[in-house]
Amino acid sequence: MSKKGEVTDLTTVDYSPKNTVLEMDEHNSRMKLLHYKSEDIEALANHLAELAEEKDIGKVMIYADPDDTKAFEEMGFEKEGEISVFFNGEPAVILSRFIDGRRAVEKDAEKKDEIVELAERKETITEPPELDPSFTLRHATEEDAEELAALYRTVFETYPTPVHDPEFIKKCLRNHVYFSVVTHNGKIVSAASADVFTRYNCAEITDCATHPDYRGKGLLSAIIFDLEKRMRARGVPNLFSLTRAVSVGMNIVISRHGFEYKGRLIQNSQIAGRFEDMNIWVKKLD
Repeated sequence: MSKKGEVTDLTTVDYSPKNTVLEMDEHNSRMKLLHYKSEDIEALANHLAELAEEKDIGKVMIYADPDDTKAFEEMGFEKEGEISVFFNGEPAVILSRFIDGRRAVEKDAEKKDEIVELAERKETITEPPELDPSFTLRHATEEDAEELAALYRTVFETYPTPVHDPEFIKKCLRNHVYFSVVTHNGKIVSAASADVFTRYNCAEITDCATHPDYRGKGLLSAIIFDLEKRMRARGVPNLFSLTRAVSVGMNIVISRHGFEYKGRLIQNSQIAGRFEDMNIWVKKLD
């Protein structure tokens, strides 16, 4: 699995743990069901709702087989989008049930749609930008954890995962999370990661951050090209990214790399001190 949540088995119901994979994410007040048996949908949906109430979780998400979409919708779930390469190149339809009704409210939808439209109109880039010689692109190691955490503390007041903690970053680096960074005069000024879901042979391009003093120089684009190269080398061609719906720059960057927009997750992630909507973008490497 990835670093994104603690994996929990639904041992309170009569399901085999090997057939059910649930991430309980209390920080973001959500749970994600990543693997299940289709014949259990009704009982499973009811149990998840009960578990969410018990744990005071505001949002339940299903990464569903497309054939199961209607069944989950009949159980009160709403389709928010899809990661069309999630299951080893096959689609996962993202269906959500909002236990806390306030989590279902999307604000400024028209403005966010305009940001997507703007991003999609930008020309796709096929070569990494040429960085000024004062910048160095390299792979991060555990020795960079303190500096990476400091960068994330500077850029994000809050974040969906505890990247403010150097020990968490070290743990990620040991568990199929690949960070690439750009340095200036030896100091890390931009970073991002490819978080590999080993079970499903896909990776999330995430943890994207550039120090405010260094924005607009193509640093993240250079890093994303490097992460794509690293994923090709590891035989992981299926990529997705969840971008802040309000971020013009990040949506443009990811769109220009050839990612396709596939929907929006409402009030999904704890970023900058509040729950924010996240746009789904997907890409299959050549």
